[in-house]
Amino acid sequence: MKKQAQHALPEATQHHRMFRPASAVSALIVASALAANLALADPVKATVSIPPQELAAALKSFASQTGSQVLFASDALQGARTRGASGSFTPEEALRLLLQGTPYTYRETGTNTFAIQVEKENKSDADRLPEVVVTATRTERAPTDVPASVSVISARDIERQQVAKTGDLLRNVEGIDLSASAGGSTGNLILRGVGGSFAGQTTQILNDGMQTDSIVAGIRGGLNFLPTQDIDRIEVVRGPASALYGPSAVGGVVNILPKRWRGGPGAEVRAEGGTHNSHSVGVAVGAAGDNFDFRLSATDFGTDGYMADTKSAWGKDLAPRDWDDRKIGLEAALRPSGHQELTLSARTYRINSAWLGGHPNYRYTNDGDSYALGYRHEFGDAATLKLRWLSARVKSHILFDDEAVNGTPGSLILAEVDQRTSNADTAEAQLDLSLSPRNTLTLGLSESWGRYESGATDILFGGTTVTVSKSDLTGFFVQDEHRFDNGVSVTVGGRYDHYRLYGDTRNGVSTNPESTDSVFNPRLGLRYRVSGATSLYASAGSAYVPALNYLKFRNSAAWLDNPGLQPETSTSYEVGVDHSLGWLSARAAVFHTDYRDKIAVIWVGARRQYQNIGEVRVDGFELAVEGKAGNGWQPYLNYAYTDSKIEENPSDPLTVGKRVQQVSPHKLNLGVVYTPNTRWMVRLGGRYVSDRYFDDRNTVAAHVGGYFVADAKINAKLPFPASTGTWEASLAVNNLFDKAYSEWRNEVADGRTVWLGINGRF
Repeated sequence: MKKQAQHALPEATQHHRMFRPASAVSALIVASALAANLALADPVKATVSIPPQELAAALKSFASQTGSQVLFASDALQGARTRGASGSFTPEEALRLLLQGTPYTYRETGTNTFAIQVEKENKSDADRLPEVVVTATRTERAPTDVPASVSVISARDIERQQVAKTGDLLRNVEGIDLSASAGGSTGNLILRGVGGSFAGQTTQILNDGMQTDSIVAGIRGGLNFLPTQDIDRIEVVRGPASALYGPSAVGGVVNILPKRWRGGPGAEVRAEGGTHNSHSVGVAVGAAGDNFDFRLSATDFGTDGYMADTKSAWGKDLAPRDWDDRKIGLEAALRPSGHQELTLSARTYRINSAWLGGHPNYRYTNDGDSYALGYRHEFGDAATLKLRWLSARVKSHILFDDEAVNGTPGSLILAEVDQRTSNADTAEAQLDLSLSPRNTLTLGLSESWGRYESGATDILFGGTTVTVSKSDLTGFFVQDEHRFDNGVSVTVGGRYDHYRLYGDTRNGVSTNPESTDSVFNPRLGLRYRVSGATSLYASAGSAYVPALNYLKFRNSAAWLDNPGLQPETSTSYEVGVDHSLGWLSARAAVFHTDYRDKIAVIWVGARRQYQNIGEVRVDGFELAVEGKAGNGWQPYLNYAYTDSKIEENPSDPLTVGKRVQQVSPHKLNLGVVYTPNTRWMVRLGGRYVSDRYFDDRNTVAAHVGGYFVADAKINAKLPFPASTGTWEASLAVNNLFDKAYSEWRNEVADGRTVWLGINGRF
């Protein structure tokens, strides 16, 4: 027997259903007059605070908070969940947010009355709703509700591109400098021009909200764990993020979120082949029900590579740079009740790559494993508890030949073997409290432990050196989000970090004492919604990069210790605007960063020492425009201007006033996506990156010129019977005009490449 439709009604509508005829006529006249006035006025908004939960429960809360009526069939929701909605919205806006990411849409059947239905199969990309982001505030919010500049790379955006590495997806995002050498290495990632540091990274990479590297790690594995087929979306938050995420978030945060399986049991397959004898194969199986979901996947990528280093006086490529990349992943969840969820994640990868082509003893192997457990408990609309634990191991095995180590021309014999291993464990607890429909208070505690081991074996002359560094870090963060009636929302918070660096050892012998530091990083943000189409924001915050023991204590006749070395710190200010005008949406931001206490090397007599003497100033402007022009046309453009200069560096006065290395002042992405229907997609995009330097003095020898590269891709659904699943073929051409350009010193990037592929789900 078919279940009856369920009604979610506000309390006021459940009483006084009987009216006298005269009263009904009077009410109708008054209602008509009110409707006429309201038609000329701005839409009425309500303050909504609905945390992530089961969709059915969320719809009931929506009805209560907005005074609306919602109709849905109880057997049609199939345990669907919503990411929630919080802020001041019209009922339609709030309902769109609640249904975002679910297979459901709505239709209005009367005044403030909505019927929930399954989303149409032929819904075009232009009609789909914007993402809800979690990285900017650690709570589920629309990008236009957070006081920060946020970009989202969705799974649909990923399907429209042909990339070999996850890091390549970031090239089309404003404010990012990515310098990549050939092979499987992702290269250096810099957000908003703050540059690199002796002390570590300045941009933090997260996997599903958790960092896979410890503060003492010398290996960057965050971009390697997830293949592109397993990514649900990538959230890029520009600006200082230490107030929520701790160290190494001066330029911002990149958060890679995995796919979860939706729907009944099935499988996904992908097979692609391209130039340079390249191939990419992937398969995933999974299932989802009311109380569980799981996705198990495996990918294999391989290529002969291409000749990259063509200019070096020594160590030129003698053959193409081959590399392969294999990954396996599992994402699973169990929901014992409507307000609880347990999650499990397990991932492993292995990358084998040539550093120089044709040099058999100049290679590296990079592999990693990560395991994560999570628990989420929703206490109605009042609170949400999130518990997470992640353990990650990343290992790098590097071979060096005699030419690379000792500069012996043409000697390719094995000279040195390096092994580096990073172990990081992190446990986090977060509590989101809805103190009122307008206020959300977030409290969090993070504890992480790190161990980094670096070993070098000299094959030619003998001897092995093994250095071990260990750390632990405790962070406590608090954030309060308050939304006012006048369209103003305020976000204020901060994080206190205390970290301990244990005494390093070399071949089991202590080389230095332990040290500790404490850092507090605040952040303040304001967002003002001028109208339903326009909102303004302003923010200010700080961030830091820790000063590690190997910088404080050198224990050498050539170096002086500096136990008082302080963390590098930054202060940033930003103002921005988001605007939607019919088919066009745009965001823009102006920012300024003072990056102080930069660690540099100076000479003290006949010995060197690390000191906090450097300073970098960054001023910039970012603009992004996206259109949905109808008939399937979606143009896009984003531009970033970054003026990043060294302001102070007594260790090398010749660098003062010079540009920060690996940062291009101008970056432009533009293109168009054409989706006339659900069967076809065509994308044509171009990327311009201006010149950059690879040293602080900006010498001619370290200069790399600017370039413009265009890519194209076509996806077409195949007319196979529905019983065989959904199949799609693709043709992609990267570097469409076969442009010769460089992203690294001496290295010419790949020329025109062609890919053919097929993928399906059944």
